[in-house]
Amino acid sequence: MHSKDLVIEASNVSKRFKTYENKKGTLSFLRRRFYYKQALDNVSFNVSRGEIVALLGRNGSGKSTMIKLMSGILHPDSGTIRVLGMDPWKERIKLAMHISVIFGATHPQLFWDLPPIDTFEYIRELYGIDKRLFKKRLSEMIKLLGVKNVYKRQTRQLSLGERMKCEFVAAMLNMPEVVFMDEPTIGVDLPSRIAIRNAVVRLRKELNTTFVLTTHVVDDISNADRIILLDKGHKLFDGTQHKLKKRFGKYAVLELYSNTNNYLEKYSHIGRVLEKEGNYIKMAVDPKMVKSESFTRIFSDPKIIDYRLSEPGLSSILENLYARIDKRRSLNE
Repeated sequence: MHSKDLVIEASNVSKRFKTYENKKGTLSFLRRRFYYKQALDNVSFNVSRGEIVALLGRNGSGKSTMIKLMSGILHPDSGTIRVLGMDPWKERIKLAMHISVIFGATHPQLFWDLPPIDTFEYIRELYGIDKRLFKKRLSEMIKLLGVKNVYKRQTRQLSLGERMKCEFVAAMLNMPEVVFMDEPTIGVDLPSRIAIRNAVVRLRKELNTTFVLTTHVVDDISNADRIILLDKGHKLFDGTQHKLKKRFGKYAVLELYSNTNNYLEKYSHIGRVLEKEGNYIKMAVDPKMVKSESFTRIFSDPKIIDYRLSEPGLSSILENLYARIDKRRSLNE
């Protein structure tokens, strides 16, 4: 792949923050112990033009920090980042004309007491968009996101889903080449999530727009070309969903339901317990075991009233992977 096809190049990026431990008691602020928390540690990856890339990881994994570094809000302590050939920190004003950032409901760009249309007009002035072109773009985006009946109402009167769809419209008015989306659908209703997800796919197809998003909603990444998995500032994986499942999904998911509470504890030894409550248990089991006679005898147990055996989904794979990581860390401590 030639470098001209790359819109994001991150090489050995590290970032740490100074923080402190909270201590209780009188004058505790005088006894604060400061330390540095490593948010990212030598993270490298590239993103090609037109890709949809999902940055996944638990809270504190470094996802949001990476978004802020790529958009020029923060600068790395070491390593280099190039977005559209520019240094995001040093050339952030120039870069801002070619990208957009959506930080979810916690950092809105819509004016709270004004209707979204006023924010849209403000963006037109800010980016110097021709009025005729602006009108055409706005009409297309309003239709695509289905906000015709809401974008002239006060923002504070809109539901979270309606606001986030309007946030997406606002982010796309300057026709950015790269869009960063940090947890854009937390708490958003399903129809609105689907509308935003479909808009991402369509804009990538029609305009070759590059999208990089972080999310905890697995359905939001169903159309992602790649997944970059972070944990405690380290990159664990970079590849397609198929490769992720092939590498970390080498197990079967067994769910058992009993007519007696706590009865299923007797079967917890056959796999790693993912979830357990009352008369229900969910386990990750070795696929080879599934074919054994001892395994099939489980289903003839009269106290087993229902069961389900399936391949692991993405949520299950991530859950299982994080559990393995935590177990390994606890053994090393």
